[in-house]
Amino acid sequence: MTAPVTEQAAAARCERVLQAARCTRCGGHSFPAHVPGCRHCGATRGELEEVDCMGAVRLRNFVTVHAPLAPGLEVPCVIGEVALCPGVVEEVLLDVANEDRLTLGMAISPAWSETTAGGGWVFRPCDVEAVR
Repeated sequence: MTAPVTEQAAAARCERVLQAARCTRCGGHSFPAHVPGCRHCGATRGELEEVDCMGAVRLRNFVTVHAPLAPGLEVPCVIGEVALCPGVVEEVLLDVANEDRLTLGMAISPAWSETTAGGGWVFRPCDVEAVR
């Protein structure tokens, strides 16, 4: 189910649903869902609708990071690359102790992880056959 991206919808992100925005004009996707407009055609925020990105995706690449590249990033950690939706490839934090459990193309899914800093999205290996 999709809905226009509004301030109210943006506040609903607190319900812990990972979402992107899909342009109703050109069909392009943008991430995160609360972008000011379409990155492909320039359509306004009112012409975007939210789409859920909660399903399993394929792990495209991964690497262990040993330097704190972002505030609050605890190292070492494993970062992966996934296609959240068509045309949107993002780097994500993988919830694994090390790379030993990972293989390219494996299914992973998003999960909200509470932290002392408030929390954030992590991706975990899963046993799902149907992957976007």
